[in-house]
Amino acid sequence: MPQTTCDVAIVGGSIAGLRAAQTVAGYAPDLTITMISDEAHLPYERPPLSKVGLTNPLSLDTLTYPAVNDLKSHGVNFMLGTRAVGLDVDARTIRHSSGALQYRSLVIATGCEAVIPPALSGRPDTFPLRCYDDAVSLRSALADPVKSVAIVGAGFIGGELASMLATEGRQVSLVDLARKPLGRFGEAVFKSYEALHRKAGIELYFGEQAVGVEKQDSRRVLNLGDGTGVPADVIVVGVGVRPSTGWLERSGLRLDDGILCDTTLRAADHVFAAGDTVRWWNQRWGADMRVEHWTNAAEQGRVAGVNAANDVLGWPLEVCANIPYFWSDQHGVRIQFAGYRTGDEEITESQNAGGSLFLYRQGDIVTGVLAFERRAEFVRIRTMLRNELSWQAASSLVS
Repeated sequence: MPQTTCDVAIVGGSIAGLRAAQTVAGYAPDLTITMISDEAHLPYERPPLSKVGLTNPLSLDTLTYPAVNDLKSHGVNFMLGTRAVGLDVDARTIRHSSGALQYRSLVIATGCEAVIPPALSGRPDTFPLRCYDDAVSLRSALADPVKSVAIVGAGFIGGELASMLATEGRQVSLVDLARKPLGRFGEAVFKSYEALHRKAGIELYFGEQAVGVEKQDSRRVLNLGDGTGVPADVIVVGVGVRPSTGWLERSGLRLDDGILCDTTLRAADHVFAAGDTVRWWNQRWGADMRVEHWTNAAEQGRVAGVNAANDVLGWPLEVCANIPYFWSDQHGVRIQFAGYRTGDEEITESQNAGGSLFLYRQGDIVTGVLAFERRAEFVRIRTMLRNELSWQAASSLVS
């Protein structure tokens, strides 16, 4: 019979949920923990899904986090293949596909779900790349090496997949509705990103929308709004995601492009959230933000775990005031960003044989750094961004 009560419940089996479970188990080992996940698999690494070559094994045993065995030994109850369908905050009860679970404190870490454009919805050999099962299906569809691949969405997952496929000699096209992917970081960043893919032989179609799919002879073509036909035996969709909050619509939690939380990641009494689905007030930047990246999910998972345990124990809550950070390896180049942008910053570019580095500042205060390679300089500046960083201090580190 499924467990019906626990001290700390965690909904979501990705990195944010895993880190929350690890933190509670280490911080308050006497508390009971139950993790509800709609996936059939134990928590596993997702970044490799878009990085590991098709000819290399993609094994769940390899991807599964080593910490899972420690959590099992601790007595953490993993309810796999179980979907959360409702939340009663007052009764501290989660309704799920197998019944109900009552908790003393809750961490919501359900992340995001892929957005599929209507023109591509339900099409055969058309895949998102959000989970292990997606990656397995994609690999099966690409078993024939002559099949062309159109990637719709030139963000980091799309770019990483294009990089991996190009390395294997595949015919790859990268399509994006935005005329300048990564253009929000400045014109020079977009041009560097574009040049990186062109040099690798990726066909780029920016500023055009995918409007349909059709057969031409024995091959398939993705039709764009300008009439262009893009070879597309297999299509990968990475146009964006939406927070997975549908099950919370009648919970009373505040929802607005995510779960609205305070500085401690608290969404309501005895309810905390972590990861891509969280919109919270980040005191470091004095701004409301939602961050979609592995590193933020891991850090928030730790804070939410501490606070869920503290909530049960009656101890003070910890504030989450982090430095947004993301990275992506594409065509042998590491792209990294740290900081926070509103879009009106002055951008200063530095180029040398080691790559490109961009500093973002408002007046005399540096608010962010982006780099193509330049790893040592990036790390130093990222570390300094934990506190207010002057332009003079940051620029002195750039060679």
